[in-house]
Amino acid sequence: MLILPDAAGDSQLIVPPACWKRACPLVIVSHGRGGKASDGSSHKPFNAMLSALDVQGYALLLSSDGGGDTWGSPAALNTLRRAYRAALPRFQHDGRVYTLGISMGGLPATLIAYRRTLGLSVGAVAVVGGWVNLRNAVRTSRSRTRAVAAAYGQASTRGHDPVNDFGGFVGKRTPLLVVSSPQDRMVAGEKNGLLLAALARKAGAQTEIIAVTGPHLNGQYVNADIGRQIGAFFGAHR
Repeated sequence: MLILPDAAGDSQLIVPPACWKRACPLVIVSHGRGGKASDGSSHKPFNAMLSALDVQGYALLLSSDGGGDTWGSPAALNTLRRAYRAALPRFQHDGRVYTLGISMGGLPATLIAYRRTLGLSVGAVAVVGGWVNLRNAVRTSRSRTRAVAAAYGQASTRGHDPVNDFGGFVGKRTPLLVVSSPQDRMVAGEKNGLLLAALARKAGAQTEIIAVTGPHLNGQYVNADIGRQIGAFFGAHR
């Protein structure tokens, strides 16, 4: 594991042995609210999911997202861009990039693809219990209202809401995988991932839904089998 220092929060790069000898694609992973880059390696369920990805030959960039409460803000996307650029010289990259967002990380994961933040087309996006409707996040919690206001400061949220700004995104046809549970009371799938998948499908994007059960980010959401399915989805979109 390599630490990629940044004033806004260090990111981590995991390069599996398979990628020491050949060029590999990169998966950029964005964490949930209150999280940090190291969650992907220190939290056992997340580690199991991500390990199931890297054994398929993916290098993993565990992003700090610029902090624990950044909600896809301009500062968060700028941090992701810096982390991506810092990662490139550290391994053999085959040019393919995918994004994976967990809970709050669904926002930067989809925005990187839809806004083409990195200056390239993202191969596919996966969101696991992911927020992708910023308006819904703000309207359903005072705490989130305050957090989003703090994250954006004087910056506009326009163009940072995957669901409500969908029509204006250049990358809206990026293939999309959504992992969602009807019992999730934290992130309502019908207002977030499932709604975004419907919009993406209508726009001509290839979409896939993995239906799980239970509360937000329980063991059904985050495990090795989900990691294998995410890797297979990414591999189908080269």
